[in-house]
Amino acid sequence: MLLSIASCSAQDEAIEEITWNYDNGILTIGAGTMPDYGMTMNLVTTAPWGKHFRSIHTVVIERGVTTIGRNAFFGCEAIDSVSIANSVTKIGINAFSLCNNLKSVVLPYGVTIIDTCAFNDCGLVSITLPSSIKSIGDGALSCYDLTTVTNLNSVPLSLTTESDIFGVVDISTCTLQVPKQSVAAYQRAEVWKEFNIVGIEVEVEELRVESGALRVFPNPATGSCSIGMPDEFLYESVLTLSVYDASGKLVRQTILNNNGETPQLKMGLEAKGMYMVVLSNGKKEYRGKVVFN
Repeated sequence: MLLSIASCSAQDEAIEEITWNYDNGILTIGAGTMPDYGMTMNLVTTAPWGKHFRSIHTVVIERGVTTIGRNAFFGCEAIDSVSIANSVTKIGINAFSLCNNLKSVVLPYGVTIIDTCAFNDCGLVSITLPSSIKSIGDGALSCYDLTTVTNLNSVPLSLTTESDIFGVVDISTCTLQVPKQSVAAYQRAEVWKEFNIVGIEVEVEELRVESGALRVFPNPATGSCSIGMPDEFLYESVLTLSVYDASGKLVRQTILNNNGETPQLKMGLEAKGMYMVVLSNGKKEYRGKVVFN
């Protein structure tokens, strides 16, 4: 699908430091911000580990990495196993395109965005989507061999008939596994209803993230406010701060590199009304409401 790949390609962008190590087929990516990369004339990522594209078979993305950059593993044809920490919130454009030996991926809770062509034309037979997914780009799951999609979201992500997320997949013969109590909802939802839908039991910790009360002050506020850090998050290195308006729409999401200081939420003087603020480490979240005058 070179036409599809070409339409999603991009040049190198700003490069930031990230730690990585390659040893005997295993690529480990540790602390740092993963930048976006380009691709070579041979359709291989320009990431520094790209020189090992024929021999990387296992990718381990450790906690502390928040995004998987554009084209990060483009054309790494030998990859057959990927482990992603739950600090990752976004998988970038073309991140795993042309990873021909990658047959199965389980995305952790915390991933909210699968960008355009993220897994385009790779070898996926099955993929598990966490309940945290909020957006999936066109061509993201366009894989000829995809036969099973496990979607742990109890509420179907809103798609339209114009959505081209699955591209070349024959969804009429593809199995969609969803929480048992959500089968009827998926049978009514556009695009999802075209799959062969099967209900499954879902672990409680995936379906319902444990939550607590979050202290937001001052409240009411004008333009900005402070977030009271829960005691159990004091030593978490990476946290996600999300803000939802009164209708439940996500209006802002920020990755916090916890440095021991009190987090600040700056919304601007034009942000009037009530908002829900959610602070999460991927497995537990704290929620609080704030009114901006």
